Amino acid sequence: MATPKDTNNHIIAVIGGSISGSEAAYLLATHNFKIVVFEMNSLPYGKIEDGLPSWHINLRNRQMKAIDSNLSHPNISYVPNTKIGTDFSFEDLLTEWKFSAVILANGAWYDRRLPVEGAEEMCKDCLIYQNPFIYWFNHKHEKDFSGDAVNLKAKIVVIGGGLASLDVVKAVMIEKLGHKIKEKYGKTISPFDIEKKGVAYFLDVYNETLDGLEIDKVNLMYRRGERHMPLKSPKDDSEFEIERAQETSLKMLSKYKEKYLFDILEYTVPVGIEQSEHSLKGIFCKKSQLIDGKLSIIDKSEFLFECDQIISSIGSIPEEIVGLPYEWGGLKMKGEEKYQVYGYDNVFAVGNAVTGRGNIQESKQHGRKMTSKIITEHLSEDALDEWLTNQNEAIHERVQSQVEGIVYEVQKQPAPDIEIQENIDNKVSEIYKTMGFRSYSEWIASKIPERLEDQLQIE
Repeated sequence: MATPKDTNNHIIAVIGGSISGSEAAYLLATHNFKIVVFEMNSLPYGKIEDGLPSWHINLRNRQMKAIDSNLSHPNISYVPNTKIGTDFSFEDLLTEWKFSAVILANGAWYDRRLPVEGAEEMCKDCLIYQNPFIYWFNHKHEKDFSGDAVNLKAKIVVIGGGLASLDVVKAVMIEKLGHKIKEKYGKTISPFDIEKKGVAYFLDVYNETLDGLEIDKVNLMYRRGERHMPLKSPKDDSEFEIERAQETSLKMLSKYKEKYLFDILEYTVPVGIEQSEHSLKGIFCKKSQLIDGKLSIIDKSEFLFECDQIISSIGSIPEEIVGLPYEWGGLKMKGEEKYQVYGYDNVFAVGNAVTGRGNIQESKQHGRKMTSKIITEHLSEDALDEWLTNQNEAIHERVQSQVEGIVYEVQKQPAPDIEIQENIDNKVSEIYKTMGFRSYSEWIASKIPERLEDQLQIE
């Protein structure tokens, strides 16, 4: 690809500072562009901090270090606690700030609404979504925790499928066991120990059963069969590889169920709810089936599954920013490369802002060998962390490819004059003055939350 004349005077706004945003910002900074990263939170770590369960300590720390390294580049200004669409409109970035380009890397934080009639009118504790649940799980130990508290009830159904839903199930069972052991024996078990050794292990230690501790198993409701849960991608679309991937998924699920003691309601689709004024009685469900690979609902199969709480884990989508075009849960893009936002010459998107997928995406190149490793090492933290790290590498590779095209497009734009550059610098300086922001490293050090592993002296 021929490259237009390199002006190196462009200033680019990046919305979102986590994996994709920090990578895009860093790559652009190395091309001598000036970058302003707008992050809605104090910290730039996104789902690494708030959406990935806290037992992934090694992965979190590695990714945080990588993000810090990226955002410490001298050509990057990091602007925290600034949400585009709230503090500034998207159009402000183009018309008032007059950035040469805007790159959306704001990820997928908005839980897909549970498509069941009456769900949104349920009482607060009856329906919980995955993102606020994991945020609570990760941060509730903090002295200044100000998020919404979660009151886990007895009979919980998690609706969803895949690794993210399994993490939710694990977190619920970890909470239930830890609470009951503390209540009955006055002993505190580290959630990290329960995650590593399993619920079954500690029942044996205390010579207990779930019934003896009055713990109801969590039920994971999945619209397809267990073998179809997307835990392992096939190498190709051949019948042999699909079957082999399904067998691997079944082995993974078997390990999970053996270790964390939960049930799966396969081929089950929620269609309604049964509730009183202040409580949930159950979920009306229908059975499903696969016919020629297509899911269909079985007529006259409706039944009531009793439960008193639902945790919806059916995926996340980017929160929509007013002024931008969206379709199918993601930004409307143009071109085959899918990095340029439809209707704009200088607005781009990378990572989950494009795909609309909220989970850390799978790297097929590395995922095949890692899935086997996860199984053989009995779902150890190190194996899972390595697998997730390899998935993140796929994101980095995709962002690098997208940035190449973005650089080409930005350099076709007229370079901003000195007044525009000074205006942007002054606006950033005013925000910093209001916040008391002096440097990236100092800010990050002052905002890192109290880690549960530090309280418990976990290595």
